[in-house]
Amino acid sequence: MQQIVPVITTILLLFSGGLLISLTPGEDLISMLPYMIIVAAVPKILYDLAIKPADSGFPLSLFLLAFAIKMLGSVSRLWMLVDVYERGDSMRYHQDGEYWATFFRQFDFSVVGETVSRGTEAMSYLTALLYTIFPPSLQGSFLLFAALAFIGSAFFYKAHRVAYPEIDPKFYRALVFFLPSILFWPSSLGKDAWIFFASGFVAYGVVKFVRHRDLAGVLWLIFGMLLIGLIRPHIAAFVVLSLGLAYLVFFLRNTHSPHQVLAPLIGGSILVGLGIYTFQTSLEFMVQKGLAGASWDAVEQYFYAKQQTHYGGGSGYAPNVVLGIAGFIPAILAILMRPFIWEAHNPQALMSALESILWAGILWHQRKIFWQRLRNLTADPLVSFALVYSIVMILSIATLGNLGLIARQRVQLLPFFFFLFA
Repeated sequence: MQQIVPVITTILLLFSGGLLISLTPGEDLISMLPYMIIVAAVPKILYDLAIKPADSGFPLSLFLLAFAIKMLGSVSRLWMLVDVYERGDSMRYHQDGEYWATFFRQFDFSVVGETVSRGTEAMSYLTALLYTIFPPSLQGSFLLFAALAFIGSAFFYKAHRVAYPEIDPKFYRALVFFLPSILFWPSSLGKDAWIFFASGFVAYGVVKFVRHRDLAGVLWLIFGMLLIGLIRPHIAAFVVLSLGLAYLVFFLRNTHSPHQVLAPLIGGSILVGLGIYTFQTSLEFMVQKGLAGASWDAVEQYFYAKQQTHYGGGSGYAPNVVLGIAGFIPAILAILMRPFIWEAHNPQALMSALESILWAGILWHQRKIFWQRLRNLTADPLVSFALVYSIVMILSIATLGNLGLIARQRVQLLPFFFFLFA
C-alpha cells in the first residue's frame, strides 16, 4: 500500500496540472508561476514543522496524497467556475482585487474608505493585497487559497493530537484530510478557504491553552480570531462565546495553587478584552446586514430575514425558526444531514448527500466516545468549547435556508464537531 501511494499522488498531480493548464489562457501561465512555486513548497514545510512533531507516525507519502487530492479539489472548483457556471464569488474577488491592486501598488489606500470593511468587500481587499505583491492570477489564487485551507486542516489535526495524544489518530486524520467536502468546498479564492485556514489556528490555540496552560495558545487564538474577524466577525464572536464557557470550567478546576491560577487569570483577562472588541465589531457588522438592535426581538427578526433572503432557487428549502427547542432539533438534522439523496439535483449536492450518510454512519460507530466526552463535559473545557461552538454554528447556519450554502458553510463547523467523536 505504501508503495502505491506515491504513484497515485503523482497521477493526481499530473492530472490536476493538465486540467489547470487547459483552464488557463496562455498569456496567464507566467502570472500563475509564482503561486505554483509557493504552493509546491507548502506540503513538505508544513509536514516538517507541524505534522511530524505532533505525529511522527503520519507517513509523509499519505500527507502528500491528501495535498494532491486537495489540489484536485481546487482545480475542480476552478473548472466549475470557468466552464460550468461562468460566474461566482471568486470571479468577483479576482476582478475587484485586480482593480484595487492598481491603487495599492502606488501606495494609494484612499479607495479603502474611512473604515475597514468586512465580509465580501474585505475579501476583495485581501485579494488586492495579494495582487499587489504577486501578478493577478485567478488560477494561481485558487491554488494558494486551497493551500491555505490545507494548512488549516494540518493545524486542526495538530490540535487533535495535542488534545488527545492517547487516541488513535486515524479516524480524525481521515475526516480532516480526506472528507470530500473539506477537500472540495474550501479550495477556491474566497471566504470559505480563508475561514477554514484561520479556524485551524483557533483550534490549536484553544487546545494549547486549555491542555497545557500555555499562554502561547492565546497568541495562536488571537491570531486566528483576527483573521476570521476580517471576513466574518460574527464567527469570531461565536468563538469567544464558546470559549467563555470553556474558560469558566477551566478556571474553576485549576485554582489549587498560585501557579495554576496565573495562566487562567492572564489568559482570561486577554479574552475578556478580546471578547468585548469582538462582540462590538460583530454587532456593527450584523447591524450593517440588517440587525435592528441588540434586543431579543431584533435578533429574531434578523434570523427570520436571513432565512427569507436565502430561501428560494433550486437549493432553497423552507427553514425552521431555530430560536426554540421545537426548531433547534430539526435545525441539527438539516445542518448535519441535508441534502438528502432525493433532494440532490446536481453532482455537488449528490456528493454532499452521500457524504452525510457516510460520516453519519461513522459517527454512530463512534457514539461511545461521544457519550464519554459528554460525561466529561464539566471536567474537560475543550469538550465544552467544541459542544457550544457546534451548537452556535448550527443555529447560525440554519438561518440560511439554502442547501447549497449549508453544504459549503458547515465545513467550517465539522473539524470542531468531530472533536466530540474522535
